[in-house]
Amino acid sequence: MKKQNNILQEGSVNNMQVRKTLVLSMQTLKKEVIDMAELTLDNIKKAFHAFQEADQVAARDTLKLDDAVDTAEESIAKHALQVIWREQPVASDLRLVTGILKMITDIERIGDHACDVAYMTTNINAKPNSHVLSLATKLMNNLVAMYKMTIEALELNNEALAQKVIEEDEQINQVYKEALSKITDMIKKDQIEAEEAVYSLMILKYLEKIGDHATNIAEWIIFTLTGIHKKTELY
Repeated sequence: MKKQNNILQEGSVNNMQVRKTLVLSMQTLKKEVIDMAELTLDNIKKAFHAFQEADQVAARDTLKLDDAVDTAEESIAKHALQVIWREQPVASDLRLVTGILKMITDIERIGDHACDVAYMTTNINAKPNSHVLSLATKLMNNLVAMYKMTIEALELNNEALAQKVIEEDEQINQVYKEALSKITDMIKKDQIEAEEAVYSLMILKYLEKIGDHATNIAEWIIFTLTGIHKKTELY
């Protein structure tokens, strides 16, 4: 009986150690994703500031920052797979790992769009038209607030906050449509050069797409908490 009790105690200790290792692995993995998201947020800000100032040097510097985003995506993907292989997570832990593998794809695309904004800026020689800049700044401010909310929802495991991110995407779309209509009208009235209009519209579109990717991330955050993705129960 004593020997059996010792075996049971050893098994319990081993299970506790395994669980502790899994918890630490999950915490580290989640922090890596948050750091990657914050990196892309910083890149968006730098790219947009370069656009505001028509700073081609700053835009080219921003383009170089994407390598760090790509490296982070690859590193996190490897880490997530290692957690699956070594820790064999189940239930909520497995949902989080699965969700993270989905999230980092959208985060990487956000980094790409920051580069897209920077690349378009390298073709702009003068500061943007004041009307365009006003609309672009409005869109950017909404976008930054939305993306910060996305990161916070992930950090806090907050389903309500993630849902709010999804709802905020409609505001991003509305501002983009407003800007599109305004620039189209300016082109018709010869109030803006065609080349500037094209580059500005592309930049605005890339910002709008970042909002779409933030929405995707929010949807995967909800999945990690509920097992439901876009009203479909996956796990």
